[in-house]
Amino acid sequence: MIVSATSRIQAETTELFLPFPETWNQDSGTDKKENSVTNNSNGLSSDGSGSNTNSKALTSVSNPNNAESGSNVAVVENQASVTTKSKPADKKKKKKEVIDPSQASFQKGKAYLTRDQKKSAESEFADSYGKEGDAAKFSRVENTNLFGLDGKDKESSGLVEKQEDPDLKIKTQFELARSLDRIGNSDSEEKAYKEYLKLVTEFPKHPELTPRSHYAMAILLIRKKEFRSAAHQLVNIIKNFKESSEFLPAHHYLGKVYESSWEERDLERALKYYQLYMNGVEGKNPVPGYDFRKETRDRLRVLGSSI
Repeated sequence: MIVSATSRIQAETTELFLPFPETWNQDSGTDKKENSVTNNSNGLSSDGSGSNTNSKALTSVSNPNNAESGSNVAVVENQASVTTKSKPADKKKKKKEVIDPSQASFQKGKAYLTRDQKKSAESEFADSYGKEGDAAKFSRVENTNLFGLDGKDKESSGLVEKQEDPDLKIKTQFELARSLDRIGNSDSEEKAYKEYLKLVTEFPKHPELTPRSHYAMAILLIRKKEFRSAAHQLVNIIKNFKESSEFLPAHHYLGKVYESSWEERDLERALKYYQLYMNGVEGKNPVPGYDFRKETRDRLRVLGSSI
């Protein structure tokens, strides 16, 4: 009787904490097998003892509808019901995904640019920023460049003003200046200079585009043989943007400036700046477009023999 009472207490106590009664049957220390519970439709134990109450409790938990199915089936059904309920939640999550209405036109515009179909690209970019999605701001950058190349600086300036993101605004401004600079006539160069000047005064400390703007202005001014103004832009880079990609190339161009024919021509100073450039690039791989090693070596050799 004491053993029977102890077993019954253990069963009742354990039953409260186990998720499925069949787990308790497997883990208990009795000789009863799970089949004796699942195959007995009356809920009685195999020896017909007084554990009838506990067996009925187990049966009612494993099969609340009192159906004559095994406990394993009940587990599978429970798992299936959980899986079935989770599917609608996944579908709801997928429905919440929002497609950017401006993205498709932006991608079309980029595709047209790869084929050099600028008019079609302009049309697609305009369609993109007309829909005001996330890709619209990048479409404005692209059309600012294209409008600038077409000499439509007013349209380009309008797109710059519509950029709300500060970082994208300076990038759009730079694209306008650069596109005007690339046209190559004196009128567009003056417009480009004004746009570069706007950049370096309104965004004087941008780590990437401010030194690029100073550098572009210097090269533009060298083309126009305005060497003193060009030197001013290059010195600004050397003093204030030592970590920029333009820092070492600025030394090369200062060498060119002081080697050029103007009232402050100074071949010794030119030699000095050329040498500083070569010292700086030693053991490094210069950024593409900024590699002047061959030209600088030639100038060092010529100047070294003439001084």
